[in-house]
Amino acid sequence: MNIPDTWIVTTVGKLCDQGGGSVQTGPFGSQLHAEDYKSDGVPVVMPQNLGRNKIETTDIARIDDQDVKRLAQHRLETGDIVFPRRGDVSRYAYITKEYEGWLCGTGCLRIRLGKSQVDPKYLAYYLGRSETQNWIIGNAVGTTMLNFNTSIVRALPVVVPPLDEQRAIAHILGTLDDKIELNRRMNATLEA
Repeated sequence: MNIPDTWIVTTVGKLCDQGGGSVQTGPFGSQLHAEDYKSDGVPVVMPQNLGRNKIETTDIARIDDQDVKRLAQHRLETGDIVFPRRGDVSRYAYITKEYEGWLCGTGCLRIRLGKSQVDPKYLAYYLGRSETQNWIIGNAVGTTMLNFNTSIVRALPVVVPPLDEQRAIAHILGTLDDKIELNRRMNATLEA
């Protein structure tokens, strides 16, 4: 791949460090138990809720406000990116305003860039590239079930164009995603 001189090659970890962000795992099973889940409350994003850069909300787990306060360090913010820690590590979701305040669940990990000079939406689209997905799968550990940890995520290489180009790339890809989603909904309506 030819990289223009104005672009840099770095890692997710360095981007997080530069912006005061972090790569963090969700709560461990000892912090969040099966009996903590309720029918109402704040949604908890688990591995089964992650799609290809989106969250599947059907049958999403929920916890009450008391548990949310106790686990506040796992609350999601706009711009976060959530991955599963095991299983199909190629799935992930970019957190939009719609999901802000939800919890990063057990079995997941979260990338938060902080005040980095990288547009988080650009990074989310970059993570969906086939080359990046191959790197993720190739560097995950385990034979029966792939496992992904914070060290692997921090080492993930990223090619970063100038901020205006990042935003243009993210805008174009976001527009295409919106069009795909609209077509999917129209097809579902027609089938119904």
